[in-house]
Amino acid sequence: MKKTLLSLGLALLLAAAANAIPSDVTYAEGDVTTRFGTGKQQDTSIGDVLNTGDSLKTGKDGQAELDQKGVTIKVSHGTVFTLMEKSEAGKTASAMSIALGSIKFRYDKLTGSEPQVRTNGAVAGVRGTEFSVFAGADGSTLFAVDSGEVDVESAGKTVQLAAAEGVEVPLGQPPGDKFTLQGYQINYSKWNGDKLAGMLGDPMAALQNIETAMNGYTKDLGDYYGLSKDYEAKLTAEQKNLAQIRTEKGSTEGEKYANEVVVPLLRQTHQPRHERSVLSARCSLTEAIRRGQAVCPHEGALYQPSGRPCVQRFPLPVRQHLV
Repeated sequence: MKKTLLSLGLALLLAAAANAIPSDVTYAEGDVTTRFGTGKQQDTSIGDVLNTGDSLKTGKDGQAELDQKGVTIKVSHGTVFTLMEKSEAGKTASAMSIALGSIKFRYDKLTGSEPQVRTNGAVAGVRGTEFSVFAGADGSTLFAVDSGEVDVESAGKTVQLAAAEGVEVPLGQPPGDKFTLQGYQINYSKWNGDKLAGMLGDPMAALQNIETAMNGYTKDLGDYYGLSKDYEAKLTAEQKNLAQIRTEKGSTEGEKYANEVVVPLLRQTHQPRHERSVLSARCSLTEAIRRGQAVCPHEGALYQPSGRPCVQRFPLPVRQHLV
């Protein structure tokens, strides 16, 4: 019975961890910073990994490119981008949020379970392989599809965009009429400047739209807090399972369980989350901790006996939870 319950728990937790899709930073230039869920901020570098709750911000001269398991995400200057999770109908799913700026998405392959793309005033269901999202200072959003299809939903109305089509969504309102992109070059700086001028020209309408958006933010915050507490509860339960597995099955099975179940949960509950996505073949995370290899308390990096750092960095709470 114990083995059955442990196997079931492993399957469920692996499925939950699969919802949280990390993003590898493959390119960064200029002013690019990462803000972790705890509020800690650092300069973004190639090779960094963003997990759920982490945000990437580009300055006036900044730009970055992320890879999310076959999805290329090109982040332009003046953009704020966050990896999220949404809870709907008792299920959790990944989502990508754009608060301001412009981003281009390119999918190498569609799986049918692509994360939602969310802005201040709209939600996009991805069925296209290449499209751009522009988020304005007044909360408006502009979607432009290069290939495939994208469903854009706001205020209870959904518009389906095909290749070479676009739509604008004012904050707190349904999507507008579709328009054709052929021969139409979107200038984000001009578009965003016009939106900002319109907001300042009619501040009362702008405040009403902001109030509508804030109500949505409040709901999102409640959802995110609930997910965080769920992960903490799962982590506590899995720490007990890990101790039991080590006692009953030995350190090898315990290490496997820690890497497959406990470490992914740690990434959801502890920050900063600047882990490398792949462990060195010579230096398994839990094995290194058990052998007592040196750990830098400031950087959170594991060191091999030679003194060279492994390719894995991790939050300091790992030592507390896995020893």
